[in-house]
Amino acid sequence: MTDTDTDYDIVVAGGGLAGLSMLYHLHTAGKLGEKRVLLVDPERKEGHDRTWSFWEKGEGPFEKLVHHRWHQVTLHNGNTHCSCALRPYAYKVILSNDFYGYVNRILDKLPNLERRFTTADQFLPTDDKVHFRMQGEGYSATHLFSSLPHPLDYREVNQPYLDQHFRGWFVETDEDTFDPGTAAMMDFRTPQEGETRFFYVLPFSQRRALVEIAIFSNDHLTTEAYDVLIGEYIRANWTRGTYRVTHTEAGNIPMTTYGYPRRRGNHIYIGLGGGAARPSTGYTFYGLQRQLARMARDYPDITDTRVWPEKHLLYDATLLRILQERKLAGEELFVNLFRDNPPARVLAFLNGESSLWQELRLMATTPVGVFGSTFVRELL
Repeated sequence: MTDTDTDYDIVVAGGGLAGLSMLYHLHTAGKLGEKRVLLVDPERKEGHDRTWSFWEKGEGPFEKLVHHRWHQVTLHNGNTHCSCALRPYAYKVILSNDFYGYVNRILDKLPNLERRFTTADQFLPTDDKVHFRMQGEGYSATHLFSSLPHPLDYREVNQPYLDQHFRGWFVETDEDTFDPGTAAMMDFRTPQEGETRFFYVLPFSQRRALVEIAIFSNDHLTTEAYDVLIGEYIRANWTRGTYRVTHTEAGNIPMTTYGYPRRRGNHIYIGLGGGAARPSTGYTFYGLQRQLARMARDYPDITDTRVWPEKHLLYDATLLRILQERKLAGEELFVNLFRDNPPARVLAFLNGESSLWQELRLMATTPVGVFGSTFVRELL
């Protein structure tokens, strides 16, 4: 690649949640202006392929897209049932088709934004540019934001690692079944099989809900096996009546404190490849938006690309190691965390917004011996 490469000011590789969010925040921060901008993805994202859940105080940047919100959640492990009022937080859900449509309509109006429906590769950062190729041709960018899968295998390093693999059904029942004011945040009433397995149920009305199973393990199931578990859970805990599955979703989120390279020169990693998923929970949406909004405000002088505070990554490494080695059962650990603490304290911690005093008080409610020894092991 040479100085004859076609130049862009900003290139975003990947047009999913992270890539579209990066462009949205740059636009709302007034940073695109007369810049020459390129969005590269093999397709225009439009469909309902993801459902993003998160909690936050007040209104966020995508408040108008919130499909439903809950101020009350439950947790259940068979032995303990915990009903939690979340205020000042709300638990929110956004459907990907609403998000894609909203952001794409904004971007479509930008005359200086070009779309290429292909892939970008062979990224080569230099002192002041990032060179790359599309369809065999050379290009360069002053800043390149990439949400493409990371080339390194983070499972091969000495860090705790679990996959969070999930499958969900959007169901419609013939009878009133759900409470649209209360979400089942973690329901462990399913055989654990030596893993951490739970359901969450997000009711949109008395007859419509998302019922999803999430499993923390490195052994994935077949689609049929997930479906058997979901069907058994619905019959045992919600309804034996008739219902229809109107939509399904599935995916996998890496849960690890692997030290993702955040950037190489002005090649900046965003999304899952940039460590956007909270290692201990897999939640991504809220932390990602906070990170990208900060980067957009700082552009072009981006220095802080962190998603999660370093101390929280150490806490997460401790928790992941405990779950991976089954030192404590996940079904007891998570439910007891909400049972023994004000929900706002737990949610502030999981959002990476807690104070040291809140963290110490939260840790005091956990099995101190197990957490303390594992914490020291991860610290060293």
